Amino acid sequence: MKKSTNPSLTQQAMQALADAVAKVIADHRRRSKPLAVWCGGKAVWIPAKEAGALNEAPTPYHVKRRGAKS
Repeated sequence: MKKSTNPSLTQQAMQALADAVAKVIADHRRRSKPLAVWCGGKAVWIPAKEAGALNEAPTPYHVKRRGAKS
Protein backbone atom coordinates (compact mmCIF):
# COMPACT_ATOMS: atom_id res chain seq x y z
CA MET A 1 0.00 0.00 0.00
CA LYS A 2 1.29 3.46 -0.90
CA LYS A 3 2.04 5.73 2.06
CA SER A 4 0.11 9.02 1.97
CA THR A 5 2.19 12.19 2.02
CA ASN A 6 -0.77 14.41 2.92
CA PRO A 7 -1.15 15.35 6.59
CA SER A 8 -4.03 13.67 8.39
CA LEU A 9 -7.11 15.60 9.39
CA THR A 10 -5.87 15.57 13.00
CA GLN A 11 -2.53 17.05 11.98
CA GLN A 12 -4.28 19.72 9.91
CA ALA A 13 -6.52 20.60 12.88
CA MET A 14 -3.57 20.84 15.26
CA GLN A 15 -1.71 23.11 12.81
CA ALA A 16 -4.79 25.34 12.41
CA LEU A 17 -5.09 25.61 16.20
CA ALA A 18 -1.40 26.51 16.59
CA ASP A 19 -1.73 29.16 13.84
CA ALA A 20 -4.82 30.65 15.51
CA VAL A 21 -3.06 30.87 18.90
CA ALA A 22 -0.06 32.57 17.30
CA LYS A 23 -2.37 35.17 15.70
CA VAL A 24 -4.11 35.86 19.02
CA ILE A 25 -0.78 36.32 20.81
CA ALA A 26 0.46 38.69 18.09
CA ASP A 27 -2.79 40.68 18.27
CA HIS A 28 -2.58 41.02 22.07
CA ARG A 29 1.04 42.15 21.84
CA ARG A 30 0.20 44.70 19.17
CA ARG A 31 -2.66 46.14 21.25
CA SER A 32 -0.80 45.77 24.60
CA LYS A 33 -3.67 43.76 26.08
CA PRO A 34 -3.07 41.07 28.71
CA LEU A 35 -3.67 37.42 27.85
CA ALA A 36 -5.74 35.00 29.90
CA VAL A 37 -3.91 31.67 30.20
CA TRP A 38 -4.33 28.48 32.20
CA CYS A 39 -1.46 28.02 34.65
CA GLY A 40 -1.20 25.68 37.61
CA GLY A 41 -4.89 24.81 37.55
CA LYS A 42 -6.01 28.45 37.51
CA ALA A 43 -6.84 31.07 34.92
CA VAL A 44 -4.36 33.94 35.19
CA TRP A 45 -3.71 37.15 33.27
CA ILE A 46 -0.24 37.77 31.90
CA PRO A 47 0.99 41.07 30.47
CA ALA A 48 1.43 41.30 26.70
CA LYS A 49 5.18 41.82 27.27
CA GLU A 50 5.42 38.31 28.76
CA ALA A 51 3.54 36.73 25.86
CA GLY A 52 6.87 36.04 24.14
CA ALA A 53 7.32 32.99 26.33
CA LEU A 54 4.16 31.55 24.76
CA ASN A 55 5.79 31.40 21.34
CA GLU A 56 7.60 28.18 22.16
CA ALA A 57 7.28 25.49 19.55
CA PRO A 58 4.38 23.23 20.48
CA THR A 59 5.06 19.64 21.41
CA PRO A 60 4.76 17.57 18.23
CA TYR A 61 1.52 15.66 18.09
CA HIS A 62 1.77 12.11 16.79
CA VAL A 63 -1.09 9.81 15.94
CA LYS A 64 -0.45 6.17 16.72
CA ARG A 65 -1.44 3.98 13.80
CA ARG A 66 -3.73 1.07 14.42
CA GLY A 67 -1.78 -2.08 15.03
CA ALA A 68 1.51 -0.18 15.25
CA LYS A 69 3.89 -1.22 17.99
CA SER A 70 5.62 1.47 20.05
